[in-house]
Amino acid sequence: MPLKRLFIALFFILPLFVNGCSIYDASNQVEADQLVSQYHDALKANNLDAVLALYGPEFFKDHSSTGWRHTLAALHERYGSLKQARKSFMQKDPRYRGDYYIYGYTLVFENGTISEVITVFKGIENDKLTIAGHVFKARAAG
Repeated sequence: MPLKRLFIALFFILPLFVNGCSIYDASNQVEADQLVSQYHDALKANNLDAVLALYGPEFFKDHSSTGWRHTLAALHERYGSLKQARKSFMQKDPRYRGDYYIYGYTLVFENGTISEVITVFKGIENDKLTIAGHVFKARAAG
C-alpha cells in the first residue's frame, strides 16, 4: 500500500517541476501584449526614442543604447518602413525572479521580411514591464 501512495503523491507533485517549479501563472499578459504593441507602433513610426524607452536595464547590460539605436536605424535603412508585425508565437514563463513573456514575430517591411523574438520581463522587485531580450534574424529569400 505505501508504494501506491508514493505514486499518487508523485502524480500530483511532478507537474510542478515540469512547469518550471512554479505554482502560479504569469499574470501580466495583457500588459506585456500592450508593451509589444507599443514597440511595434513606435518602430512603424521610426520613433527610436520611444522604442528605446521600452527596454529595461537588463537589456542594456549586454547592449549599448547607442549600438542598439544603430541596429534599429539600420532596419529602417535596409528594409524601409515597417508595414506589418505578424505574431507567430507567444510563451509565458513564470520564474522565481519574475515573469517572462516571449514573443515571436514576422516583421513585414517595404523591402523585405525578418523574424524577431522579443522577451518582456517583469521582476518580482519591479512594477514595470520592460523588454529584456531582443533578437532579429534575416529570413532567407525564397
